Amino acid sequence: MCGVFGYLGRAGKAAPEVLAGLQRLEYRGYDSAGICVVNENHEMQTIKSVGKVGNLKVKVDSIETASYHAGIGHTRWATHGSVNETNCHPHISESGRFVVIHNGIIENFAEIKKSLIEKGKTFQSETDTEVTVQLFEDIFDGDHISTLKKITKKMHGAYGLVFIDKEHPDRLFGTKKGSPMVIGFGKDEKYISSDYRALIGLIDDYIILEDGDIFMMTPEEYTILSEDKEVQRDHHGIDEDELPVELGDFPHFMLKEIYEQKDVIREMFRGRIDFEKNTLHSDTLEALVQENIEKITIVASGTSYHSGLVGKYYLEEFADIPTDVIVSAEFKYKKKFIDSKTLFIFVSQSGETADVLDSLKIVKEQGGKVFGIVNVPGSAIARTTGRGLYTRAGIEIGVASTKAFTTQIATFLFMALYLGKHRNLDYRKYREILENFRKIPEVLEKVCEQKDTIQGIAKKYSHFEDIFYLGRGLELPIALEGSLKLKEISYIHSEAYASGELKHGAIALIDERFPSVLVNGDTSLYEKNISTAEEIKARKGTVLGIVSENDTKKSSYDDVLTYPSVHSDLDIFAQTVILQLFSYFVALELDRDIDKPRNLAKSVTVE
Repeated sequence: MCGVFGYLGRAGKAAPEVLAGLQRLEYRGYDSAGICVVNENHEMQTIKSVGKVGNLKVKVDSIETASYHAGIGHTRWATHGSVNETNCHPHISESGRFVVIHNGIIENFAEIKKSLIEKGKTFQSETDTEVTVQLFEDIFDGDHISTLKKITKKMHGAYGLVFIDKEHPDRLFGTKKGSPMVIGFGKDEKYISSDYRALIGLIDDYIILEDGDIFMMTPEEYTILSEDKEVQRDHHGIDEDELPVELGDFPHFMLKEIYEQKDVIREMFRGRIDFEKNTLHSDTLEALVQENIEKITIVASGTSYHSGLVGKYYLEEFADIPTDVIVSAEFKYKKKFIDSKTLFIFVSQSGETADVLDSLKIVKEQGGKVFGIVNVPGSAIARTTGRGLYTRAGIEIGVASTKAFTTQIATFLFMALYLGKHRNLDYRKYREILENFRKIPEVLEKVCEQKDTIQGIAKKYSHFEDIFYLGRGLELPIALEGSLKLKEISYIHSEAYASGELKHGAIALIDERFPSVLVNGDTSLYEKNISTAEEIKARKGTVLGIVSENDTKKSSYDDVLTYPSVHSDLDIFAQTVILQLFSYFVALELDRDIDKPRNLAKSVTVE
């Protein structure tokens, strides 16, 4: 969840480079931040601040940093200890010699801390991270790599650790297990980061560290050890298209990314769908066809779990493959049925989601067939599955996911159609879906043109403290995702239910202070949803309908937001964007920090 960043190279660059890196990593956590810089005279400064990296920058700008050539920094999402400067990274050993930053969770930190206190060590913070640097100092044998080997044998959990030794200011060293970490290479300077995208524009190429790797680097060279042997990791170039993302004319990245959805859906199509010939192309899926898969299990969390529910519908409807969807945090602890005819699909925007990655490793170790649907090339899930589909959403900065979700469901639809055409999917149905799939970018553009109308409705609903989201069938996952977006960025309490479940308990909450958002497209379940709307209104509840422009019963709702309907199995794309804009404008009305909502992080890399 946290972001780690390090620089080693030229005098005067350490502080500004680390600060810039932390600003790019702020999506990983932003309740506090800190840096430590060191120079060739063994002088070291550690600066910390509560709040966003901008607060830290004010402090750093007020001190002299011209002599510092090496530094490490951290932006925090609190897991152990409250949000204050004492608990903020970097953490320093008792003697003041060693400094560490850490992404992850040390599960047995209390046990280690107790043993160190019994030896006389004094701790300053409540964090699990401080244990790592105190332990390192306690058993330091004069050799950094040897000591790293020793502490990793004592620690349980996930970690990405980067250390500075004040007595050896020419080097950074550390290790990783379960937390992403890359080393970037510039000219006579090196970087380390939780995400290679924080290094775009700074480096020529980078390597991805694997679990268990121990590294040591100077400005001129580096060494990586794995299982006591020196290893080489593949170098990856930087995609020139992945330049640092700018806001442009948009006030928030979330709004920018909502508007980009029409373009990234087209990018998802590129090279995969020939609409003129009604053909689909994918070497990966062609190979999968030969495996005669009889069952699919989708493993995901959060927004990706909701896209998995859509994927289940599409795979069953068009490919005729029974599909289950399981929350990744629960998958690890349930009994697993793994055989040669079951495919496990792991879904994650970042490709680094800890629960999903852990579940993937379990299935792979047991010989299961695995497949990834991720957005980030070269991510841990992409590397571990070895096959899959990239969603091509591009870099997503806003913590509340938007375009990653719509490209995930588009990718699931593409996959379902591809498998379905090899499994007796009716050609007329196949062609009908494909022809209307092509229209989705244009439809999303039209939805965005209604932003003023959506903003007006959002202003009305921003005054409520609780909101239900309701849907049936394929529209239930859209209600779930809409509810999640609202609570993420507006902090309004929101729950989503299957419309038919409302009368089984939740309807007791309905009154004039508890409105409902009802997703009701032109499906076979339309009339049932109209009945639900009437049940709510009979109890003085307010109903906002998300309906097609052709809806003939708009009077059944108190308010409506409409979209141009193309097909009952595809209208969820438009419904999704309406609900994204609705959440955005509710949060805007409430003056929330939309791109960086409280208590959240973009990439959940700890359990």
